[in-house]
Amino acid sequence: MAKQFGKTWWGQEWLLALNNIDYSNRLPRGSSYARKGAVKQIRIDGNHIFAEVAGSSPFPYKIDISIPTFDNDKIEIFLEAVELYPMIISRLLNRELDPLLLRLAQDAGLRIFPRQWTDLTMYCSCPDRAVPCKHLAAVIYKLSEEIDNNPFLVFELHLLDLIAELNKRGSFISRKAVEIPQLADFYIENKKRKAFL
Repeated sequence: MAKQFGKTWWGQEWLLALNNIDYSNRLPRGSSYARKGAVKQIRIDGNHIFAEVAGSSPFPYKIDISIPTFDNDKIEIFLEAVELYPMIISRLLNRELDPLLLRLAQDAGLRIFPRQWTDLTMYCSCPDRAVPCKHLAAVIYKLSEEIDNNPFLVFELHLLDLIAELNKRGSFISRKAVEIPQLADFYIENKKRKAFL
């Protein structure tokens, strides 16, 4: 059975950036690349996603995707609204995003999830000038897996540490309660396993 991307509603929202675009089947090919392990490395640094994707070149293609950051005034409006709904915070403790959270963000003028590929700034070192190419699409698909597992990542990619900000306001969300292994941990673990095979 083919691996499914976007298993949660928030993972699906992330993938909406890929909707309504398809340059000569690059999206299905990107999905196939992600499934077959062509994404060799992903590193998140602030609101930048750096990755390496294997392709027809002897060397992996370099990927750089940047996510827009949020305006501080809008963050403040958003957080004040979230505080009024304790059920949102309790669902966050279970690593779930309440759909109301998305509405509150939109009301505050924050776009948590991209609506189209132009909402992201993307670059790939491959010769294909289409954006997104299949290598970029592969990374976006792969990231949907991590977002499925860690909904806090969608905020962190906009440089908003939701746990820290809610804790400043007295919510007291323990990081241990919501701690999830980082993407890099899985890649490092895989490399260790291969060394012992």
